[in-house]
Amino acid sequence: MTAPPSFDSVSVVLPAYRLGEHIAANLVEVAAALPGAQIVVVDDGSDDNTYEQAQQSTTRLPRVSVIRHDQNRGKGAALQTGTAAAEESIVVFLDADLDLPPAQLPGLLEVFGERGADVLVGTKQTQMSGGRYPWKRRALSLVFSFVTRILFRLPVDETQTGLKIFRRSVLDEVFTDLRIFGYAFDLELLVRAHRAGFRLTQVPVDLRVGASSAPLRLSTLWEMGRDTVRILLWSVHRRG
Repeated sequence: MTAPPSFDSVSVVLPAYRLGEHIAANLVEVAAALPGAQIVVVDDGSDDNTYEQAQQSTTRLPRVSVIRHDQNRGKGAALQTGTAAAEESIVVFLDADLDLPPAQLPGLLEVFGERGADVLVGTKQTQMSGGRYPWKRRALSLVFSFVTRILFRLPVDETQTGLKIFRRSVLDEVFTDLRIFGYAFDLELLVRAHRAGFRLTQVPVDLRVGASSAPLRLSTLWEMGRDTVRILLWSVHRRG
């Protein structure tokens, strides 16, 4: 029997919020997909038992560590905290709800290496069709994708998918300049990486059947639009 490959040069950062019922099983799933990888869970101020359940998993799973924010600071801040604790040369961002199944990570890491990319961005547009996502979410995703490609000329169709792979050198260079930690965090991260000359690539990713979708709020749309304008102004100033 062939031994599974080792992924001991990989760190997986999992931002988590209110996942007490699922986080333990989800960590087992990630560890099984990437044997030997470091797993960093960042509980972003959950008001349930997410932290306790994740912490208990450290006694059963190798290379799992858990960090807790005292209050909810947003996904971007959780990813920044987790990245600071990541030890390996390749860093994977993966939403801890596992709507994007970790079983696909070995294949994505292989593509990442074959293409010689610095950043791999998962794209899920095709997986959002067929009624699997509310039409408002699909429409917003398409519009945001179109606008960001036009404004920033990124070589990727999506920026918000919760599965990305980075060389550690990208994050070391770019993270110190980030200013946005809300919805547009991913956009600023990719724009800055692209402007810095790093190579971005994209790969379609699978979406778990029954994947959740947070409801749209006017405050979210306002924040998204405001922060996109902020990134655009920085980008234009940088080119000037």
